[in-house]
Amino acid sequence: MTVSIDLDRDLCSLELNGKLIELPINQVVVRTDEVMCASVIRCVEGNAVISEDQAQMLIGAGAKDDRKHLFVDGGNGPGEH
Repeated sequence: MTVSIDLDRDLCSLELNGKLIELPINQVVVRTDEVMCASVIRCVEGNAVISEDQAQMLIGAGAKDDRKHLFVDGGNGPGEH
């Protein structure tokens, strides 16, 4: 998935389902898809799976960070028997 940021126009551009989507950066929310364990941008046209580098780039440009930190624990942590 290619994600571009136009700081002059404060827009995030991405291709989704063969269509170019432009979103105001301040309306972009980066979320976590818990099933795929990946960062996504959800919009009317669908979900765009993005890399963590792209997520950081968008958040640094003003997008909202609504990600959840997911991890797998093998059960051997402190206090687990």
